[in-house]
Amino acid sequence: MLYLIGLGLADVDDLTVKGVRLIKQCQYVYLETYTTILQINQDELEKQLGIKIIAADRELVELSA
Repeated sequence: MLYLIGLGLADVDDLTVKGVRLIKQCQYVYLETYTTILQINQDELEKQLGIKIIAADRELVELSA
């Protein structure tokens, strides 16, 4: 199953309760960092959600497809 979960205004507090629940159920979590400006760094987001996040940067998005 593929879920696209918006980060709202770029902070973990903007995630919905359902979004957090789904993220914690996923085997892989990608964070689109190519075009997104985050208000929180990836390490802090991982810490707050208790998961490992894979950064989907330009290289991953354009070259690994």
